[in-house]
Amino acid sequence: MKRLDTEESKKICYSAGVAELQRYYDRQFDMVRKGNTDLVTLELVMLGQALDFVHLVKKRLGIELGTGERSVKEFEEVIDAFTRGVLQDNFFADENGIAKSMSAYFGILMIANIGGEWEDTENGRAVNVNGRNAYVDEYVERRLLGLSDLDAQTFYNSVKLAQ
Repeated sequence: MKRLDTEESKKICYSAGVAELQRYYDRQFDMVRKGNTDLVTLELVMLGQALDFVHLVKKRLGIELGTGERSVKEFEEVIDAFTRGVLQDNFFADENGIAKSMSAYFGILMIANIGGEWEDTENGRAVNVNGRNAYVDEYVERRLLGLSDLDAQTFYNSVKLAQ
């Protein structure tokens, strides 16, 4: 998929906050409903998934995730809570797309603070920072399944060093 290349998309600032990102997504989605299917891109899909995750976390856990760097710590708390649910309650890691939405949010958080862009690779979607891909889907899935104990801050910092 190609990146958004409309004039409006050039104005998006991922660090502007969740409310602004939601307004942007709603405007883009409204144009898609009106027939502008060129706007259906990896970037827009990831933004929609990330926003769904932010709303789910607020509703289910009472935690308001943002786009600032301090949200990496909050994300760690959220991923720990979901991991406990997966491991203890036999909850399937990708039920209702939770893992995909969670990784979309983590990717948006990285793009907002570190930079980079979404890339669709042979190995899956990734956040590309200066030519180096961070596979947030794989990271989140491994964490949810208890296959990795690498905390979100460490993963985030390793991507930040690539900048």
